[in-house]
Amino acid sequence: MSYDLRLLRMFVAVAETGTLSKAADRLARTQAAVSMQLQRIEKELDSELFTRSSRGVSLTEAGEAFLAYARRVIALTEDMQRGLVDKKLVGRIRLGLFEDLAVTRLPGAIAQFRQQHPSVEIELSSSNSAQLARSFDEGQSDIVVAHPARFALPPMSFISYQLVWCASRLLDVDENDPLPVVLFETSCSWQDRMVASLAEAGIAWTVGCRVKSLPAMLSALRGGLGVGVLFAEAVPPDCETINGKYNLPPAPVAEFGIFAADDPSPLVMELAKSLEALS
Repeated sequence: MSYDLRLLRMFVAVAETGTLSKAADRLARTQAAVSMQLQRIEKELDSELFTRSSRGVSLTEAGEAFLAYARRVIALTEDMQRGLVDKKLVGRIRLGLFEDLAVTRLPGAIAQFRQQHPSVEIELSSSNSAQLARSFDEGQSDIVVAHPARFALPPMSFISYQLVWCASRLLDVDENDPLPVVLFETSCSWQDRMVASLAEAGIAWTVGCRVKSLPAMLSALRGGLGVGVLFAEAVPPDCETINGKYNLPPAPVAEFGIFAADDPSPLVMELAKSLEALS
């Protein structure tokens, strides 16, 4: 009996989230696919690993034991891969980053990686998740950090960041007027959650501007065209975080997947670990 790491990570995702739907969202898989894989594991083990209910799933005693084994196998495999990596790695790696990440959180991780492995050449590109997924599918990238929903395969791991509401310091919205919001033209999960949270909070809003890139988003916010959500590091000096202002709900969390082809090279695995460290 053997299980590949993706199957074990799927089981761990279900155990950690408590529902098939949340695990499916995390893994960028359908709920039916996750359910089928779970049934496969239970059939091979001849054990019921989860108790199902209308509220989700909970681990049985056998499930708790299998979870411990699954985590150990994943950890041991990753330790083995790290242990086999030559600390004097040599080669070239093509890294694709979601645009916002390329100018906020991840440059530090990339710089640290280069200090540890000065003989590695990094070819960096940034774009939206849809374009990054196309480039990855066409073999133009070795490792990509982007939104999971755009990819056909599940990510090898996840990183997530808390976003903040922000706006120009000069923005002044009358309490009787709809709140202008700056949106990306191409939607994503956290923008969808942002819009949904405004509706749930009963906040009347309108589109102040639609943008196609991060520089355009920053320009629109600085110009006072509305409020928006950004990484805290990306808030321009002439803007401010406005969490709680205008009765705004909590800003969403942005979740990204780290994608690499099956059987990634030690070079790819080492860079992935550096990127995960900043989550």
